[in-house]
Amino acid sequence: MVSIRNPPEWSIEPVPPRYRFLRGIDYFVLWSSLGVGLLVFSAGSFLTAAKFSDAILAIIIGSAAGSLLLALAGKIGSDHAVPSLISTRPSFGIQGSYLPAILNVMQLIGWTTFEIMIMSKAAEMLTGNLIPYYVWTIIIGAFVTLLGIAGPLTVVKNWLGKFAIWISYASSIIIIIHLLTAGNLSKILSSSGNGSMSFFSALDIVIALPISWMPLAADYNRFSKESKGAFLGTFIGFTLTNILFYFGGVMLGLSDVVGIIAAIQSIFFGFLLLILLVDEADNAFADVYSAAVSTQSIFRKIKQSYLIIGFTITSIVLAMTISIANYETFILLIGAVFVPLFGVVLSDYYIVKRRNYTEPIMYSSHSGGVGDSNSSGSSAALKVGFPAIISWSIGVLLYYLLSSLSPIYIPNWPPIGATIPSFIAAALLYVSIMYYTKKRGYLLKKA
Repeated sequence: MVSIRNPPEWSIEPVPPRYRFLRGIDYFVLWSSLGVGLLVFSAGSFLTAAKFSDAILAIIIGSAAGSLLLALAGKIGSDHAVPSLISTRPSFGIQGSYLPAILNVMQLIGWTTFEIMIMSKAAEMLTGNLIPYYVWTIIIGAFVTLLGIAGPLTVVKNWLGKFAIWISYASSIIIIIHLLTAGNLSKILSSSGNGSMSFFSALDIVIALPISWMPLAADYNRFSKESKGAFLGTFIGFTLTNILFYFGGVMLGLSDVVGIIAAIQSIFFGFLLLILLVDEADNAFADVYSAAVSTQSIFRKIKQSYLIIGFTITSIVLAMTISIANYETFILLIGAVFVPLFGVVLSDYYIVKRRNYTEPIMYSSHSGGVGDSNSSGSSAALKVGFPAIISWSIGVLLYYLLSSLSPIYIPNWPPIGATIPSFIAAALLYVSIMYYTKKRGYLLKKA
């Protein structure tokens, strides 16, 4: 058995086979744990504006669909032992992948800030304000930093597998049972929602959270012993907890995270909130660790531990200075960027190149432009994949139009949502461009 007490630091290189020993059950533990969170309660509360039947259907379909896409993104990592941003290089090119990497770092700093903020606020309330909020941000930030430096193998095998996940499962089940028996469900069924939110709008909110993890999936699934187990563990684990916590958010009916903390604190005198916070730390760990890995895809030589420390300090400062308001807007903005991006990445991997990625097309470069270097016989990567960038940009534009601008310009536009259309549009456009350029002979030759 490989020692994981002090694992080597992997930057963006493929993980050596001897360190790829996480099994399907490990990924079930990891992704079911990452699906737990107070912010999921908050996101679920937004669905009270929809009819109850629409909200439940959106939770089930959105959780399953989003988790399927999450697992498919992670499978690229488990197939080739590479992190997430490296998996975008065959379609976007090495330099073309820098923009997704930068945007991913920005969203991950945002998520880390939110996690530190709510954990610190909860800890402050639990201690009766004896320890100031800003002190808690430093304490919790220091713990998150230690988890990040320890790395995924240590966190999954030692922290989650042996300790935190059991606390997470127990606290989650007790909270849901309490909400069911406290009359919340009957109240929701009697009110039945006001119908101001359509089914597809609710679906956008539900699917946004699993999709927000897609740029991180391969960072952890690259340590898998076998790809199928990692895929199933990811899909099943995240689907179950995403459904559970979105449903809990609907029953709780509170969008304000501070209000959610106060409501959970009233259950068993805050004990459940305390143990739930133990699990919340792994969400912040995943965010800050992947922010470091994404940065290394651009600046390869910067030491990972330095990046983890720097990003955590940045998040601590932000947690002290900004408000948690406009959380719904934040998760929808994330969807606008990464839904069509992975429409391109997944269609490239599973349709265009049919899972035939090689190390040269992910790590070496030549002067690039339009084309599929792998299909043309080249063993080198593109510098910039213009078909991917064009398809992604149009997908993002379509997402914004469908989610916010269409009612202004097209008053009778049907409520079809933005997630599914933008994902399909980006994927189809990319496949079409690649097929056309191949058919017309516009592929690049080897440099």
